[in-house]
Amino acid sequence: MVKVAAYMHFIQVDLEQMSNAAAIAAAFDGGLPAGISGTNDRCTLIVSNLNTDKIDEDKLFNLFSMYGNIVRIKFLHNKPDHALIEMEDGFQAELAVHFLKGALLFDKRLEVNFSKHSNITPAPDAHEYGGSNLNRFNRNAAKNYRHCCAPTKMLHISTLPQEITEDDLVSHLEEHGAIVNTKIFEVNGKKQALVLFENEEQATGALVCEHASEIDGYTIRISFSQLQNI
Repeated sequence: MVKVAAYMHFIQVDLEQMSNAAAIAAAFDGGLPAGISGTNDRCTLIVSNLNTDKIDEDKLFNLFSMYGNIVRIKFLHNKPDHALIEMEDGFQAELAVHFLKGALLFDKRLEVNFSKHSNITPAPDAHEYGGSNLNRFNRNAAKNYRHCCAPTKMLHISTLPQEITEDDLVSHLEEHGAIVNTKIFEVNGKKQALVLFENEEQATGALVCEHASEIDGYTIRISFSQLQNI
């Protein structure tokens, strides 16, 4: 039975890798973004220079899940401004390093590198995210890969209440920075919005704090948009 279980796990992992490879091919049509090799096989990242007064595992999840599914996150006891983040595969980890190295978050410039650890051992102090329905690449993976980018001033917000107003959006997000402009629109009968902040750091703070927050019972989803203007 142990051998059968191990074999089934191997089949499942292999199928997941094949599915991910298909999603990557569909997203980039054979040509990866400049600076992305596509050959990295290291899944675990070490993130340092974090603002320990404002950051936690869920906020790191909200940011790093922009680039792939998160398995688990663990802060280092001896270095509280350091955290390990295990991503689902090496390509997703490479995207996170490429787009987030040097990003500003809570007055700190992030340092993001590949860790010497191949994974994070499950433990009480390691937060599990592998089964989270908030992982963005559980569905529409190719679409999510196409939208990967460095932090921008523009946020795209979806799964909004039908009766949402621009004033409601501003009230929900304005504590994170100066909002320059907003636009609510409809796609396939569902309300979405664009919110332009004064700078990338403010928008990043809003994303890490408000992704998966609720407005009138709706769990909103926030990502960076590559649009320059509304």
